Amino acid sequence: MASILIPSLDRVRDFKLKQARYFHLRNDFIKTTASYLVNTIMIDPIRQEMEESGVSRKIWETVVLKEPVIMGNTIILRIHSEYFADNGFDVAVAREKGTDQSTGGKHWIRPKYKKSLRWIEGGVARFSQGHKVSGLPRLNIIEKTVERKTFEVQQLLNSRFLAWKKSIFKTNP
Repeated sequence: MASILIPSLDRVRDFKLKQARYFHLRNDFIKTTASYLVNTIMIDPIRQEMEESGVSRKIWETVVLKEPVIMGNTIILRIHSEYFADNGFDVAVAREKGTDQSTGGKHWIRPKYKKSLRWIEGGVARFSQGHKVSGLPRLNIIEKTVERKTFEVQQLLNSRFLAWKKSIFKTNP
């Protein structure tokens, strides 16, 4: 003989409330938790490595997580770094991707203002109208860190989400 468990009306109402709470809060929980994990597991180490590598504070301070976007079962997390020089050159991208590849290792720079590139040589002030400088090396700090840490963020997000979900649907005695 088979037993059939028929829940009480109170239990059905309680479950429906828990279900409504879950559907109402789940995206916010995922976004908040993912943001926290990415900031602590990825962005903090990226900033630290950039600082240790001699990257300008103006650049590493701009490394941020954009607002997470949830599309179906996927969460999109974008790490953004942007710092433009006065002439419009994106220095943050140049530090990440390097400038050696497209310029053959050296590129020409000009002073923005006359007489701004100057030095003293033999007691005489000399001025440069421009000169070649070596390119910036490719650092790939953001790319490497994201590759290294993505699995860890995914695992922690999954485990925290399941624990949160269980806490909502736990049964009260």
